[in-house]
Amino acid sequence: MTTPRVVDLHDADSLVSADAAALLPSCALAGAQVRSVAEQLAAWPAVDRPRALVVVGATASVDAALLSALIGENASCPVVAAAGLPGWVGPLDIVVVFAAAVDDMTAARAAAGANRRGARVVVRAAAVGPVAEAAEAALFEPLISVTEALAGTARLTVLASVAAAAGLYQRPDFAEAAQQLDAMAMACHPSSEFFVNPALTLAEQLATGTPLLIGTDAVADALAAHATRSLAGLAGIAGSWLSCGQAVGSPPVLARAAARDGGGATASSDIFWDPYNDDESASGQQISPVLVVGPSIDSVVGRLTNSGLLPEVEPVFGAQHPAPRSPLAAALEAALPRAMCIGPEELPSPDREMTGNELDRDSVHRPTGLAVRDAFAWTVAMMCRIDFAAVYVGLLTAARMPVDSPDGLGRPGRAAVHRPAAGDRGPAAGIEPPSRTAPADDEEESGSWS
Repeated sequence: MTTPRVVDLHDADSLVSADAAALLPSCALAGAQVRSVAEQLAAWPAVDRPRALVVVGATASVDAALLSALIGENASCPVVAAAGLPGWVGPLDIVVVFAAAVDDMTAARAAAGANRRGARVVVRAAAVGPVAEAAEAALFEPLISVTEALAGTARLTVLASVAAAAGLYQRPDFAEAAQQLDAMAMACHPSSEFFVNPALTLAEQLATGTPLLIGTDAVADALAAHATRSLAGLAGIAGSWLSCGQAVGSPPVLARAAARDGGGATASSDIFWDPYNDDESASGQQISPVLVVGPSIDSVVGRLTNSGLLPEVEPVFGAQHPAPRSPLAAALEAALPRAMCIGPEELPSPDREMTGNELDRDSVHRPTGLAVRDAFAWTVAMMCRIDFAAVYVGLLTAARMPVDSPDGLGRPGRAAVHRPAAGDRGPAAGIEPPSRTAPADDEEESGSWS
């Protein structure tokens, strides 16, 4: 008789033992993905402002929404998401094609059509296969082998690099963003203390019911959509998300999300209410609300720059004072007392080297040194935290691994694997980094957990 596997979010060994697909070390390579993509596209020449930046692929809707939100309302050209190549695309456009698999024929047709019509093209696809053949010189091969469910940071880096070359977006500090991702990976390590682990605390909230993520601005809305995609692909969880505009117009949903039992009683009506009490009788759908507070909101870490969403700061007696907090965010927090809020103040500090065993509350939530962070770095760090949480939920629910695990569009045999650290036979001791055959991987990646 086979003993059923027991996974506990508070037990690092059980989490790593359950991670047969090595999704946790793949999550930790988000910083490596940003570094490799930025290096590969650094030589992409500057181009004139296009008529449109067209993003094609199965993940295009979320990827394009993230870039559009970061650019803001003053974009000089539209960012268009499409499942296939639109018929109006021509020489005045830039087309970025994201292949979902090695044999993605829709991406292959889009790449061939964009090349034939004379558009400026970037195709992110495997080095071999029909997409690579159609892409020709426009092929952009991923150097880090991870499942596409964990490649969101790489795709956003591609879009940010292309948009910067076209003068649509100020080029982010990719090195700083990669350092932030490394710090986030260490903070999300399964051996980190639970109460300061940003991924485990989020995973516990998401696992208590049907996840509902609510944004407070355009960037937060796109992150909420990314979260539902990650939960579906990595945890097998059918969650949902509401944009800030939808949340304002959906009081019945907010009322149910605020209820303690899926019915009418709210958390604020009972000071002894426990959201994790299994004895509670459910009278309706159990919703686990998460409020994503976006970068247009001032936080304890200071302003997030390089985002078109930031409000203007008016000088008062020659000094710069931050804009007031968003009334929408404050209203949503008041309306959702059960909701877990994730935002800029949640970021770990990358100003010192950390290990999983030495993290404490101050090192994770300390505001010191975070004021320089820009909106791109914050966004990819939040994507990393969400991906880690989705993986943890998937381990808890014994979800099937993604079909393209472990290599995704990368070259086979270069994916990260679990390995014990020297002198420690525990399964949570360390992570084997991918083989370093590519030029962009020469430096040691602190986010690889090795």
